[in-house]
Amino acid sequence: MQQVTKRPIPAASLLHAVSTGAYFADSFTTTLHDRSLTPAEISLRVSRATPPWAEALMSLRNRVVRLFGLKAVGGLGHVGSKPAAAYAVGDRMGIFSIYAQTPDELVMGIDDRHLDVRVSVLKRPDNDPSKYVISTVVVVHNLLGRIYMLPVGRIHPLIVRALMRRAVV
Repeated sequence: MQQVTKRPIPAASLLHAVSTGAYFADSFTTTLHDRSLTPAEISLRVSRATPPWAEALMSLRNRVVRLFGLKAVGGLGHVGSKPAAAYAVGDRMGIFSIYAQTPDELVMGIDDRHLDVRVSVLKRPDNDPSKYVISTVVVVHNLLGRIYMLPVGRIHPLIVRALMRRAVV
């Protein structure tokens, strides 16, 4: 099983600048065994490694947020079979829209009236080609967003760590 370590958002990440004023930010790193993978390929593999308990939590989340008029985004592992190279800025990759894509980083997100989420998959953090980092930044817009983040802020790190441990990258 992969060791996953909490770390600050890398300075090289496009999310670094927005993380300082964010309501929530976290970042985790682990080993990248196949250095030829693109950030999009890493993201797809990580998403496809979603454990059943995390999918069940997403399903519960989707049912509950509908009661408050928020988006039901689907399941984390539901990314389809489209090849990574076919994705471009503006496309949807699973539950996220792609906002930026470079050779070393993929930035995805979801915007809703209560908060905006950005997720980065970064290869070669700190110029280390043997690692990749997944960082998340959440900007909250209102009280509903702050209430939403009470449980999600505690559960999110558990899910990200599980995904990264299970992914074959």
